[in-house]
Formats: sequence, C-alpha cells, structure tokens
Amino acid sequence: MGENTQVIRKPLVLVASDDTGQRQLICGVLDQFGFRTMTADDGKSAFLLFRKHQPDAVILDVQQGESDGFAACEAIRNQDTGRETPIFIVTERDDEDSIERAYRLAATDIVFRPVSLPVLPHRIRYALRNARSLSDLAGLVRAIPDLIFVVNEQGEVQDGLSGPDATHTLQLKALTTASQIHFYPCENDDGALECIKRALQTGKPQVYEHVLDSLGIHLETRFVTRDKNTVLAIVRDITERKSAEAKIFNLAYYDELTELPNRELFGQSLERTIALAKQEQQKFAVLFVDLDRFKRINDTLGHTIGDELLKDVAARLSRCTRSTDSFAQVDPTASGHIKLARLGGDEFVIKLYGVDSEESVSLVATRIIDALTPPFTCAGHQFVVTPSIGIALYPQDGQTGEELLMNADSAMYRAKSVGRNNFKFYSETMRTKSLHRLDLENLIRTAIQEQQFELHYQPKVDAETFRLVGAEALLRWNHPERGAIAPDDFIPIAEETGLIIPLGQWVLVEACKQVKVWSTSPVGAVPVSVNISSRQFRENGLIRDVLDAVSLAGIQASQLELEITESVMLQDVEKTLLELKVLKEAGVSLSIDDFGTGYSSLSYLKRFPIDTIKIDRSFVQDLHLDTDDAAICAAILAMSRQLGLNVVAEGVETREQLEFLRKHKCNHIQGHICSKPLTPEAFFALLVRISGRAANSDHRAEKTA
Repeated sequence: MGENTQVIRKPLVLVASDDTGQRQLICGVLDQFGFRTMTADDGKSAFLLFRKHQPDAVILDVQQGESDGFAACEAIRNQDTGRETPIFIVTERDDEDSIERAYRLAATDIVFRPVSLPVLPHRIRYALRNARSLSDLAGLVRAIPDLIFVVNEQGEVQDGLSGPDATHTLQLKALTTASQIHFYPCENDDGALECIKRALQTGKPQVYEHVLDSLGIHLETRFVTRDKNTVLAIVRDITERKSAEAKIFNLAYYDELTELPNRELFGQSLERTIALAKQEQQKFAVLFVDLDRFKRINDTLGHTIGDELLKDVAARLSRCTRSTDSFAQVDPTASGHIKLARLGGDEFVIKLYGVDSEESVSLVATRIIDALTPPFTCAGHQFVVTPSIGIALYPQDGQTGEELLMNADSAMYRAKSVGRNNFKFYSETMRTKSLHRLDLENLIRTAIQEQQFELHYQPKVDAETFRLVGAEALLRWNHPERGAIAPDDFIPIAEETGLIIPLGQWVLVEACKQVKVWSTSPVGAVPVSVNISSRQFRENGLIRDVLDAVSLAGIQASQLELEITESVMLQDVEKTLLELKVLKEAGVSLSIDDFGTGYSSLSYLKRFPIDTIKIDRSFVQDLHLDTDDAAICAAILAMSRQLGLNVVAEGVETREQLEFLRKHKCNHIQGHICSKPLTPEAFFALLVRISGRAANSDHRAEKTA
C-alpha cells in the first residue's frame, strides 16, 4: 500500500507526438527520473487525455497531422484547470514563427529538436516547482480580501488578479461577472490617474481613498509600480475602518449628550475663522450662552432631567443658528462651518461670521432669548430656562480664540449680574472685573493659609420676650491691606472654586470653640448655627467634619445647629436623608435657611428630620407693606405650627414687622431690631449685660417677696 501511494505521488507527464520513437525515448528517460507518463499520438487525443487525467505537465510535438500541438496548447489553456499547467512545445530551433506562436499561446517553454533527453527531466521539475509556487501565490491572492488589477498609465485595466472572494468582501458581486473580477472602481477618475502617474514617476506606492456613493462603500486603492508602464491597483474595503474612525472622531470632538461640537473642535474652528477673517478683513461675533440657575434644576431634580433639558436647549439653539441672515452664513474654511457648540455643563457658544454692526448681533441674541422663553417640559416637569449671553467681537475684543472666548465669558457674567435673561457686549471694564475675580480667588487662598477670616455672631431672640436663644455664625474677611471685603463678593467665588470646603471646615471648628468659650459666662453656653453650602454637602466628609469639630471643642452636639438650603436637601434625596438622620441622631439641630426662595415642598418637611424653618429676609422686609409677602409669611407660620416646627424670621428691622410676626406667633427673630452681627468680644459683653439684667431682676423679685 505504501508503494502504491508512492507511485500515485509521482508527477504525471502527458507526452503527445506522432513520432512513436520520439514518444518512447522521452517516456523512457522520464520513467528513469521518477515521473509517470502517458502518451497521445495527436493533439486531439492529447486534449481529451488532459481533460480526463489532469496531468502535472504536457509535452506537445507540433508535427502532428489531424490536430497540431498549437491547437492542443490553446485548448488546454482555455480550461480552468489548465491555466497553470506547464506545457512544453517541441519545435525546430530555427522556426521563429512557431516559437513566437508558442509563447503567444502561453506555452511554458520551448524544447528544440533534437531533444536533449538528459536535460528534459530537470526542465520539467523546474517548471513544476514554478507552477506550484504560482499556484500557492494565486491561492494567497484569492484569500486576500482585496481586488487586485494590473492598470496601465492611462488607467486602463490590463488584467485582474483577485478571485471571487474579494468581490464578496467588497459587496460588489452584482457589478462583476460570475467567473472573474473585472470591476475596477477608479475608471475615468482624475484623482486615481494622478496617483498612477506619481507611482510610475517616483516608484513609490500611492494611496487614493474614494467612495462608491451608490453603495455607501469607502475604498482605498493602493497603486504599486509593477514595471515602467503598469501598476498594481490593490483595492481594499475600508468602510468599517472609516466607521471606527468616525466614532473615535465623534468621541474626541463632539459632545455625547447633545451631539454638538465640543470645546476642542469649536476652538479649532474658531482659529480657522480668525485666519479667514484676517485675510478677508471681516468681522465676526462669539456669543457665550449660559443658562440661568440651571444648577438648581440639576441639584433638585437630578442629572437625568437636567440632561434632557440640555438636549432640548441645544435643539432650540440649533434652530436659531440656521438663520438665513447673511451675516450668519458659514465661512468656507475647513471645520469653519461650526456655528454652535457645547463647551460643557450648561454653557453653549455661537459664532456669527461676517457681522456688520452690533445691532445685527443684537438681533440674533434677542432671537436666542425668545427661543428659550417658552417653557420646557421634561418628565412631567415644566421649566422656564432663561439665558445670559455675553458677546465678543473680532477683531476689537480679541485677536485669538482664547481671548474671544474669555471676553465673551466676562460679558456673560456681566449679563448675569444685572438681572439675567439678557445679553451684554464685552467692554474693557468687564475685563477689569474678570481680573478682579481672579485676583480675589488668589487672595482667598492666601487668606485661608494666613487665617485672615473671622466669625461674627448675630443674636437670635424670642419674638415675645427678646430673650437670647442662640446666635448665627457669619463669616467676615478683614484684609490687612484692602480692609473689609463683603461676603457677597467672596463667598460665590469660594463656592465656584471649591475653596468653600476648607473655609467651611474652619467655620465649624471656630464656631464650636466659641460655644465652649461662652459656656464659662454667667449666661452659660449659647447654641450657634452654622451655614453649610451645597458644595460641602456634596463632599463625603461633612458628617466627619461636624462631629470632629464638636468633639475637638468639647461641647454637646445639641449646642450646634446646621443651616442648609432647600436645594441642598433635594440634590440627592436618599443620600441627604441618610446623612441628616445621622447628624440628628448625634444631637445636632437642623434648620432650613432662606425658606420659600427655592423649590419649597411639604413632602421634604415631612420626610427630613428638620427642627427649624428660617423665613428669608426678602419676605420679611416688606411684609407690612406688601400683601403678598404678608400672606406668604402668615402661611409659613401657620404651616410650621401644624408641623411642630420652630420658625426664625430673618432681617427684622422695624416695629411693624415685629408686631406682625408676634401676631402670627413667630417663635424667634434675627435682625437689627435686636442686634447687628457682633464680634466675639462684643457678643461676650452682650452676654454679661444680659446676665446683669437677669441678676437685677432676680434681686427685685426677692425684695418684693
């Protein structure tokens, strides 16, 4: 069985000749060199034997009567299985016509008479090795998922080298023949012709990317020099790669939520627009749009609703920037078409190219305000979202993208400071204020390190008896060179920058220490309330900070009250409820500050462990003049009594205000009618006076008795 296997593996050679002696000699030599042979005496028989037995090589003698070797060679080459089979034509050495015809018919080699029998087996082995190599190469080419063509310098296809599998890969089967790939996607394409020309001139590969629009397929054709007149055109489907690149580009340059360009892409566009405007002597405007009080919506109702709101805002802004106004048209630079982007959070920016006046920009700013005026509806909630818009103009307000954005931002802050829901153009005064904000931030950092801050304390008294019931700690800053800096100036900046965290920690520690000091007075310890910012509440260390401050001072937790705003309570309801319960169980009192100015809700008054409500001074100051304010105060006081909550009215200054609050049974008051905020020393003196009055009162009572 092993011998039979060995015999079968011997190469089979078909020897076709009408010369019996020649056939026998050739077969004899080939047998000696390990070949198997079969014979035919004419071309027709040779062709039939080839189709039946598929020999590894063929020797054809042209001197055949009925059907010569040329006809047999052509017939074999026309078979799919015969295209790569080595074929040797036997002819006379000086028969040039036969030699030329043999090679034209794709004969592998010529064997001249008289046949050199010792050399013939070696030539056949060599041809078989080449045939196997070519077969392997052809298989490899067929396995490559590319289309491969031989193309001349005019872009005309000379041959197709790839198989049907590549057609399937490129989804082009309908455009090709069933048996061979003949579709070349760069016909009559000037870009491809230019690449072919460069490839032939330089000898270096040239890459050309193009799209089959009808199929939505992206192709890459690589032109590689084959000889001085032709190139290989290797066509690859890069649709998936282009899709992946597009996804990466979107992640890098587009906002995932709104699908608008992000800060990075807008910045690139802005620099190109500046270059174009400089070249064309044009003006353009940058509008910085910020949503008023958006943070309160996010903190109160959660980021999911906030995100939906931002998407709706982006859609309305997009419609605004599709204006047909001539100045709002797109500049022609690459990526310069970007007119609207989201910079982050609730900040958007708009670019208007070719403006001719501030009035024309004002029209667009007004249009934006009008577009955002109708209420938004998200998850059953309705909101009115107003914008503050800052505008910077090129070239007068900045020569770089960074300057324009910075100055538009300054103008936006100016719009906020004068009432929101409006727009302001940049001016040098605004830059001065921006620099002042930055300067103030640096000063706050230094003040924390150098302990320049101090606490003043405003008494809380019983509304009926004016008996002292507690004090509120108020942060004050007396700068060594600039003097007193108002809390309204530095606290918002501290909130924005996160500096409120170390400041808040210092306030807690200092207030608790002061309670301990006052506990040695004749009046005894005075409970102190401390304001807690939303930024502090979002940090995870608030409970630790509070309890550490109490422990460090050596006071009872009940002598400390935390004042928090309504928005803080609703920014993460479950987490907030849990933390407030921990603080309440530790003995800390809890108060809602500025009640009525936020999203007031009876549900959180029932759920949260609140002790006190503080009526905001904005309702108190005109309650004796404004019936609405009076009604609000009366309603809050009535509701609080029903819920068993203590009420403190802030900002009480007049006898009329006091009488109204007494009439409606307000528990405690704060304000200048009692006392302005006092330094620790002045507050201690107040305690001494109170103690003295109490002692005199007791003495008179004893004498009367």
